[in-house]
Amino acid sequence: MEGTLQLLKKDLKMMKGWFLGGAAVIAVVGVLGAWLAYQTRVGTVSFLISFLLFIHVFYIPAYVWRSLSKEWKGTYVYWLQFPQSGWTLLAMKLVSAAISLCASYFIAYAIFYGISQIEMNSKQQLLEVVVPDAFDVRSYIEYIRSSFLSMFSLILFLSVTLGVWVLLLNISIQAVRRWLHRFSGVVMLLLFIFLFWAELSFSNTQLYRSLTEWGAFTSTSAWAIIELHIGDVLFSLLEVTVFFFAAGWLVDRKVEV
Repeated sequence: MEGTLQLLKKDLKMMKGWFLGGAAVIAVVGVLGAWLAYQTRVGTVSFLISFLLFIHVFYIPAYVWRSLSKEWKGTYVYWLQFPQSGWTLLAMKLVSAAISLCASYFIAYAIFYGISQIEMNSKQQLLEVVVPDAFDVRSYIEYIRSSFLSMFSLILFLSVTLGVWVLLLNISIQAVRRWLHRFSGVVMLLLFIFLFWAELSFSNTQLYRSLTEWGAFTSTSAWAIIELHIGDVLFSLLEVTVFFFAAGWLVDRKVEV
């Protein structure tokens, strides 16, 4: 247990600069957004700032890729010689990425909430100055404010799912490097693009729908808005579990120190 915590601390420390840089960017955008919100108060800023929340879907994939790239550039010998299994090494990468995502998302949400509070208290009709026939941005903002857990859980799920794809891609490139050398990245990227296309094609089949279209979420849930079912979630969890164990096996058996 102590070794596992040591791994987690190492990963968090290694990516501290990356996390703080992202948080600083969000803070700067927030300060600028707050100033604009005080000037306009028509809902435009809240609408745009909400995308700071959505882009966190790509947080874990970017974090994992950056973290592993740092390992391969200089610390991989030390990292791979930890007594823990490859699965533990990679699990700590995902855990540190998830911790950083949570902190970053909460910062972004606090900024969104504060700015929306400024604009929602405005007596002007939101966005009517900018786009007279716009959709009901007030309802859009209120929904995001009232669906914190639903939105956050969905973004975390999607980010972890994409993160495991990126994890396996990165480890696969490293595992075949001794045979394919400089072509390993291109070959594995093409292979994963094909796998992603194959999954998208399968998800549009009647067989997939019959296996996954059960267990509907409540109509107000963010999961329901993008038409996900519990069956879809379980299928994705099974898939990422297989990918994760494949990545761990490659670390233990194919990646050389």
